[in-house]
Amino acid sequence: MIELHKREPGRVLVIGHRGAEALAPENTWAAFEAGYRAGADLLELDVQLSCDGEAIVSHDFTLQPKLGDPRWVRDLAWDELRTLDVGSWFGSEFAGERIPRFADVLAWARGRVALQVDLKHGFVEPDDDRLEMAALELIERAEMGDQVLISSWDLVALGRVRARCPEIPLAVNLRERVADPLGRVQATGACWVTVYWPQIERQTVACLQAGGVTVNLVGLFTGDYAEALRLGVDAVTAADPGAARAALAQLREA
Repeated sequence: MIELHKREPGRVLVIGHRGAEALAPENTWAAFEAGYRAGADLLELDVQLSCDGEAIVSHDFTLQPKLGDPRWVRDLAWDELRTLDVGSWFGSEFAGERIPRFADVLAWARGRVALQVDLKHGFVEPDDDRLEMAALELIERAEMGDQVLISSWDLVALGRVRARCPEIPLAVNLRERVADPLGRVQATGACWVTVYWPQIERQTVACLQAGGVTVNLVGLFTGDYAEALRLGVDAVTAADPGAARAALAQLREA
């Protein structure tokens, strides 16, 4: 199991995006199993709340993109969400895949593989802390504080996570260029940052790393992993973790 609190210079970690979204329908049991078998160092997943407060694993805020259903996930109860077929859109062989509960994914991953948990707040009031508090309660109950990295676009939410559970490592999602990226990350107490190619350059990566921040690159879904090595990042988020690992190994040997 990797150490999430500190950088591992000289090694590029591979993070399976939504499990392994190129191999199976995202954020499903099939995707997590595929990402794990492919050797991902972490599996990234998205967590949001049902209307009755269940922490569930789903990226999209509505069912429209995958199911053609305009309803919002946040407006549906777990008893209904758990019946939805979220695999057929990807391929008939995945028919019957269901939305997992976050608690069940934690139980499956414990002692097996680290998780990057991306909090999907959607359109909520700034002081609405229900999502992060629900997620933290489940992580604490599973005794997985050392096996989970929590990420978010919401810096206020990250601050609330740190206030309650300072031992859990945090990651700031940083898509846009900012004047002081290291200051932005350090203000939250995060030790990771997710940056988006091509909105990043080597100098910024080096600055973040000099501050002790692990830099994770997202956006190389075309498979151009030579760019990750050129930038010198610590991790890459990949739709196919096995292909990413193989490409990185081949590039190092070239």
